[in-house]
Amino acid sequence: MIGTLWNLLVRAAGTAVALWVVVNVVGGVDVLTPSSPLVGDGSNDRVIVYLLSGLVILLLNMTVRPVLHLIGLPVSILTLGLFALVINAVVFILAATVTEALGMGLVVNTFGAAFWGAILMAVVNWVLGPLVAMLQTRR
Repeated sequence: MIGTLWNLLVRAAGTAVALWVVVNVVGGVDVLTPSSPLVGDGSNDRVIVYLLSGLVILLLNMTVRPVLHLIGLPVSILTLGLFALVINAVVFILAATVTEALGMGLVVNTFGAAFWGAILMAVVNWVLGPLVAMLQTRR
């Protein structure tokens, strides 16, 4: 149980790093901190919001994205898999909606920003994959 939780947190931290890269590269994507401090004086709130947003993205990728891929399978076949990029952008927008409902987190202004943000996030997660795998516990 502890190993599974650790692996989830390591993957969420990797996703948070990828989100940080997306926020700094893609215009129209931002991470906002809540108006009142989360912990102490609020100096670490931005890091906490990145981690929480990364966790939300990770959970949506684990639960909602496979269902959307299954529903969109005919269109993905017709577009030779390019529709998967649209599905990733939709999940990115959904993550922004969930974190915004929590009063903090990800803000995506346009579908184009979500599209390019999802692509960049996938690339960064792919690059960070070996490091994340190294930090995860083995069973």
